[in-house]
Amino acid sequence: MQQRPNAAPSAGFNFVLVAVLGFIGIYDIVSGITRDGAGVVITGLALTIYAAVLLRDALHISKTGQAAMSRASMNRIGLACLALYVFGVLVKRVPEMAQFFS
Repeated sequence: MQQRPNAAPSAGFNFVLVAVLGFIGIYDIVSGITRDGAGVVITGLALTIYAAVLLRDALHISKTGQAAMSRASMNRIGLACLALYVFGVLVKRVPEMAQFFS
């Protein structure tokens, strides 16, 4: 008889991800506003939004031991942030793409 793997949410790992994604996201937003342009701001916004969602989840896990939202909702939010990130990368790289195809 096989047992299900333990897939409990981890507040500690979420806090690590929040620190990494939040720092990179805020750095991208600031550098996008000051010098790099809209694409970098969009990628930073995507990272910061996902970091905020993870922070909410980590705080809820720390408080109650349960995830703040279902895994399906987290996956949807994660995919939306990934789509926003890819859009930001495309906005950032349009001049290079235009030069490549001309």
